[in-house]
Amino acid sequence: MPPQDPWNTLEIVKLFAGVLTPLSVAALGWFISRRLKRLELVQWSNQKLIEKRLAVYDSVAPLLNKLLCFYTWVGDWKEVSPEDVVKAKRELDKSFNIYRHLFDDEVYEAYQTYIHVLFETFTGAGLDAKIRSNVNGPDGDRTSHCTYTWNSAWSGKFSEEKVVGKSEVRKHYYALMAVIRKSLGVHE
Repeated sequence: MPPQDPWNTLEIVKLFAGVLTPLSVAALGWFISRRLKRLELVQWSNQKLIEKRLAVYDSVAPLLNKLLCFYTWVGDWKEVSPEDVVKAKRELDKSFNIYRHLFDDEVYEAYQTYIHVLFETFTGAGLDAKIRSNVNGPDGDRTSHCTYTWNSAWSGKFSEEKVVGKSEVRKHYYALMAVIRKSLGVHE
């Protein structure tokens, strides 16, 4: 009778399985842990992005509304001077250009469409954009209905080229606000 080999094949397989099982459990645990940390990082990044988008929204929404009121002759339009309108456009341009990469491309495109409906841009080197609205319109006379003293030089800030109606202004305003709302994750 041949001597018994203490390390027969079955014993080797048992030993191999005994070592491999804890190693595979540890590897699987490490892999799951890493995926969970990556998921947490993505969630944190998305939360910070939404917070920043909300901060930008808080700064641009009142200015967008100011323009809407001025062009549709509603709300506080009587308190908004042509100087205020041009200043609001400058601030909006700055914000939308600085933060355009935090939003979907359609937000910037909708903003550009809205602004080009409201303003005649590129009127000359060093010149402000012109306000596409009537000084005297079907809703009244801006010079006499405003709550501030009208500066006669402001009449030159207006362009009566391609002036659109209130419904068109509202349509583009609501389109812009809808894509901003969508980019904030707010759904109807």
